[in-house]
Amino acid sequence: MSALAKLTAVELKLNAREFVGPLITIVLPTALLVVFGMIPASRQPSADLGGQRAIDTTIPSMAVTITLAMAAFFMLPGVLGTYREKGILRRMRTTPVSPKALLTAQVITQLLTALASIVLVFLVGGLALDMGAPQHIAGFALSMVLGLGALYALGLVVAAVASSARAATGLSMVFFFPSMFFAGLYLPKEAMPHVLSKIGDVTPLGAFRQSVQDSWVGGGPQALTLLALAGWLVVLAAVATRAFRWE
Repeated sequence: MSALAKLTAVELKLNAREFVGPLITIVLPTALLVVFGMIPASRQPSADLGGQRAIDTTIPSMAVTITLAMAAFFMLPGVLGTYREKGILRRMRTTPVSPKALLTAQVITQLLTALASIVLVFLVGGLALDMGAPQHIAGFALSMVLGLGALYALGLVVAAVASSARAATGLSMVFFFPSMFFAGLYLPKEAMPHVLSKIGDVTPLGAFRQSVQDSWVGGGPQALTLLALAGWLVVLAAVATRAFRWE
């Protein structure tokens, strides 16, 4: 077993012991889906959505992206902030473990939790709410890979420099709430000024949500949103690796 595999196995065990955070990440998207999906109007065709139903378009993309963003912005930085605060990272510095390996192991751990969350959304949404599956499967898969990568890369930037779990939470809020706004999760993007809406299209969370929703509808994600996600992933991952501090 490689060093990365061993480190990932350890992180998975620790993640399972601290079950509250992972449980919230797994259950919350489905809970949001059920709450909004139980509204009768969400299962009726809407003229505002081009004759499609909210349960097949806006609701699934909202439920998935908002919760995965919470995991990327708060859970991942919180774990590494706690490690740094308790001196765990300082002790790891004396081992052959590299910052890249540690960050990769954490991302893999969180992504597996995210995968469980998405599977649950599909099962409950499809069986209980008659939710349609994404119509553009390849686009959805690519959107998830790039979107999760971009969000977790941003979370890693916070995790790389936060001195404690509390500091990580405070710094994450600086990114989280503006990201929610530009992604149209507070105010529909159609109601935003044109400039703000266009800015939202290229933010990590905004591009992620839009590409997921476009894939669910069936047209497939736009090239601009995918390029934005890929760009954020590469740049933020490089920044996180260079900015990483052991203590």
